[in-house]
Amino acid sequence: MGAAPDDTRRRRVGLALIALALLLFVAELVAIALGWIEVAGLIFVVFAAGWFVLRSYQKRTGRT
Repeated sequence: MGAAPDDTRRRRVGLALIALALLLFVAELVAIALGWIEVAGLIFVVFAAGWFVLRSYQKRTGRT
């Protein structure tokens, strides 16, 4: 028995978001190690904006 298409789609999006977060985290560490403070700051802003967008979406759709 297969999962519902909506569940499969949500799982793919979730895995893509996890992969993106890990990639950004590694880029953040590299930027800090190389002393690229501006790049590290920009990545932090992307993390923060992404967090608020995701939480807003969850609240709007009733998912927690």
